[in-house]
Amino acid sequence: MTREQVKHVMKLISFVYSNFEVSKEKVDIWYDLLADEPFDLVLSNAKRHAKEKTYPPTIAELCHREERPAYYELYVHNMNAGEDWPQ
Repeated sequence: MTREQVKHVMKLISFVYSNFEVSKEKVDIWYDLLADEPFDLVLSNAKRHAKEKTYPPTIAELCHREERPAYYELYVHNMNAGEDWPQ
């Protein structure tokens, strides 16, 4: 992430959570910790967090990736599976 992208995420968080304060030092620390994270992931996690939680997110929550087994994409959940089975 770029420094401007970190500021964008922090701006979003500060507008959603009035108790979230932004300072130059905080931007510096967040940039240091988020620099190697994909912007799209962090932004989508921030938006999801804002919709679900009443408190500001931590850096760990913004970096969280869903853990899925390697074979996950091979199997798709089908709501109609088994309906054509003989009875």
